[in-house]
Amino acid sequence: MRNKCKQWLRDEQGSQLIEFVLIFPLVWLLIVFSFDQFTILYNRQKALAAAYEAGRIAAVQPNFGLAKYHARERGTAELDQGMEVADKEVVLELDEGGWKKGNHFKSEAKITFRLLATGALYELSESYHMMIENAEDKK
Repeated sequence: MRNKCKQWLRDEQGSQLIEFVLIFPLVWLLIVFSFDQFTILYNRQKALAAAYEAGRIAAVQPNFGLAKYHARERGTAELDQGMEVADKEVVLELDEGGWKKGNHFKSEAKITFRLLATGALYELSESYHMMIENAEDKK
């Protein structure tokens, strides 16, 4: 009996299958984690680009209404290129002083998406502060 146990432990037949069964779940977790991290980084870059594009187009509009409209259109078009997008929003916030040349505003892009590994929702928000370059002079 003792010799059979020693012989069974020394036998290498089937060892590759056991190694595969033990290592494959770790490799799979690494791959899925990599996809999640890539999705987060890619969507963060898209949110940053959307906030910048929204602010850039809004800064040259003559009034706040047009600025909000064009910012939403340009920013949403950028966010549409994100991965697994569940929800998106582009918002302009005006600082004190109103829509006047030289005043500042903030453009913010928010994106919500699902992660591959857990299916959980993940939300990102990026913003830019910009100066109004072209505003109507109201006299």
